[in-house]
Amino acid sequence: MKKITNNHYENNGTIKKPDFDTRYLEPKIEKLGKLLNSKKLASDLFYKITSGVSSKTYIRYHIRLAIDLIQYHNNKRHLPPLELSSFQSSLTDYINDIQRKQEKIDIAFYSILKKIYFFFEKREYFHSDELSDNFNIYELCPENGGEILKKHFKRLEQYSKNIEITQTTEQFLSSKNVIKNFVRCYADVFENITKIDPDWTPTAIRLGIEEYRDHFNTDTGSLNTKYHETSRVLELFNYLKTIGLIDKKTVLPRNIKRPAYSSLMRNTNPTFSVINVDSLSIEESMSSAKVLIDNFYSDLIKKLDCLISAAKKVVTDFYNQFSQSGAFPIDGMSSKLISAMHVVIIDEMGLNPTSLYNLRVSTKPGIRNKKEFIKVDDDGTVRINIIKWRQRYLQKRTTSSVATLKDQTLQQQDVNASFCIQFAIVLTDEKRNALNTNLLWIREGQKVVRTSNAFDQDFRDFCNTHLPSDFAKLKPTLMKLRSSRAIEIYISSNGDVIKTATYLGNKVKTTLSTYIPLYLQEVMYRRKLSVFQHLYLLLATAHESKKLEMLGMTENQYNNCIRTIYKNDDFGGPLFELLNPKIDDISDDNVTEVFFICSPQNFAYAIKIIKTSADKADEKYKVCLDAINKASSGSTIFKSMILEAEKILEDEEIDNE
Repeated sequence: MKKITNNHYENNGTIKKPDFDTRYLEPKIEKLGKLLNSKKLASDLFYKITSGVSSKTYIRYHIRLAIDLIQYHNNKRHLPPLELSSFQSSLTDYINDIQRKQEKIDIAFYSILKKIYFFFEKREYFHSDELSDNFNIYELCPENGGEILKKHFKRLEQYSKNIEITQTTEQFLSSKNVIKNFVRCYADVFENITKIDPDWTPTAIRLGIEEYRDHFNTDTGSLNTKYHETSRVLELFNYLKTIGLIDKKTVLPRNIKRPAYSSLMRNTNPTFSVINVDSLSIEESMSSAKVLIDNFYSDLIKKLDCLISAAKKVVTDFYNQFSQSGAFPIDGMSSKLISAMHVVIIDEMGLNPTSLYNLRVSTKPGIRNKKEFIKVDDDGTVRINIIKWRQRYLQKRTTSSVATLKDQTLQQQDVNASFCIQFAIVLTDEKRNALNTNLLWIREGQKVVRTSNAFDQDFRDFCNTHLPSDFAKLKPTLMKLRSSRAIEIYISSNGDVIKTATYLGNKVKTTLSTYIPLYLQEVMYRRKLSVFQHLYLLLATAHESKKLEMLGMTENQYNNCIRTIYKNDDFGGPLFELLNPKIDDISDDNVTEVFFICSPQNFAYAIKIIKTSADKADEKYKVCLDAINKASSGSTIFKSMILEAEKILEDEEIDNE
């Protein structure tokens, strides 16, 4: 669909016949003209607010909202009606009325109202007066990202010493992936320096940077953020110094010491729980640590179950709606369905949301490359290659297999990551071909490949619609889902950091420093220490004749304590099973010992048996499955052999084609 351009207008202000149907727009423009007593003004307003808009639905939304607002203003009959303060009062009342009627208002609503207001303000259709000077449109309609960025660039230019520094800074910013993270810091420092000395002397530069560093608000930003933002400022000024745009004798101040633990640096709650584990104090809360952790864990599980249940219900309802006919829509997916699938996949696999957004379907399975792709195996599992850009690391994940459906009806317990990914591939197949893209997540009605693959706003809309209001008010995100599940795994496994790191796909060091709060680590450490102390005490008194009196226990309590300690995975576990006497009716003659010789070829054979065997109770199938499971959790040597085995099988598939 073509954009509306200025060529669509006749000299008299009427709309030419554009490429798309104007039967809807022409009457609306006429109506707007009557409300404004000027058809030309109505045409100009329509053109201005829809400039750059290509969606027919969005264009109609613009004109509808403009008519509603002007009509609302005329009906309110503020006197005098053409005073700017009168229109501002109408705009305020209009927004308040809409907010009372609608619990959820989209961002587009506020963006369009701002465009309408700025049009009238610039055209001076309404006359400025004393009351209008105190009006701030952004108090009613929050600034969007583009407006904030534009404001910071304006400040950057305003406080820069000269045009050369401004242009060099803008060029320097163009090399950054996320410009918004840098331009605000630069604008703040430029303002500090200029207020000290507009000539930017070496002393003024040093003092301006020091003021920015030392007066950083740690209530709204963490120490970790302070460190990184100061680093960005120093990087720019070192560059300006190197190329001679500031005095080369300028001595730049040092940054703060880099924080050792990023888990202490967050100023937002990393999980879904109402209890912020980052804000708990070891000194103040250790006496009730168990109660706090139990309450936190209970609330966390409740929130996770609520979100996962809502997501699986959306997927289940959609599938069952079309399963009987088998005619699934293949023109993309609704935002609601995409968000539901994202929830299921992240909860099960621990993928980073950004990596998930960029998943690509492998169209050439015979070609192996180091890019994101999805491959569906014969056994119903899905292999995923994702790139963790921050770590410059290619990560491989494998899902559980898809459950066999009975009577073509999908149950919520059958919805897993494998099902969601394979179902998404089917639903977006035709749309991917039409758009000539390999991206998995394609919206229904999508006309072009988007420059951004993010679905953050879609997830917020999903939460507002499908979660209880008290949960939705916590502003859950997919990142918080990942962090919440990681912490849940850590607590439920009694502090198993390996299991937690495996879920996240991170190193143990990163997992502990970034995802597991120090308070929680301390509690788990003390629990393990307490168990060890109990064990040590029991061993030290084991041969004492009056051990029960010494320990203050009854014999029953003593025996139960021993069982509890030895059942603990950290101190006993398998050892307890060996020490615990039991009757074994199986004679050694009936036990068959099997040796599996590890090699890439044998692992390839084992994988083939697992995928092709129809009888899961077959002894050969069990041996092969045990061998693969043990090798997968073993050393790097065994894992490398499995990778070579997979390559062998892929090469065989290519040769057979």
